[in-house]
Amino acid sequence: MRNKEKHVLVIFPHPDDESFGASGTISKFRSEGIPVTYLCGTLGEMGRNMGSPVFANRETLYTFRKKELQEASRKLDINVELLGYRDKTLEFEPLEELASHLKARILAWGERQLLPIIQVTAFTRIMMLWEEQS
Repeated sequence: MRNKEKHVLVIFPHPDDESFGASGTISKFRSEGIPVTYLCGTLGEMGRNMGSPVFANRETLYTFRKKELQEASRKLDINVELLGYRDKTLEFEPLEELASHLKARILAWGERQLLPIIQVTAFTRIMMLWEEQS
C-alpha cells in the first residue's frame, strides 16, 4: 500500500539513530502506507564500542554498521540514502556548506519523488539555518 499524498524524509547523522530516535514515528507512517526515506549522514565508523570480545576496529567498523543499517532499513521498511560524511567530522564541517548540501539533497530528492515531504531530523541548527537562507 502506497500513499501518494505524502513521503517522510528522516535525516540523522548515524546508523541506528533512525532506530533509537524515530522508529516509533517511522513505524506509524509505514503502517499508514506512507513511504519513508532515511538520509544517513555517516556510517558511524568512529564508534567506541568494538564489542566484547572485540570484533572490529575503526578501519572495519563501518562494514558492520552498514550491514546493521541495511538490516534495520529492511525491518523498518524504509529506503536509505547515504550522505557520505565521515563520522565525528560533521561538527567541523562549515555549517553553511552542510546546510546547503542537505538543502540541495532534499530539494533534488523532493523533485524526483514529486511528493510533499514530512521531515524528521535532529539537525536543528542546520534546518534553522536553511530556513534563514530560504
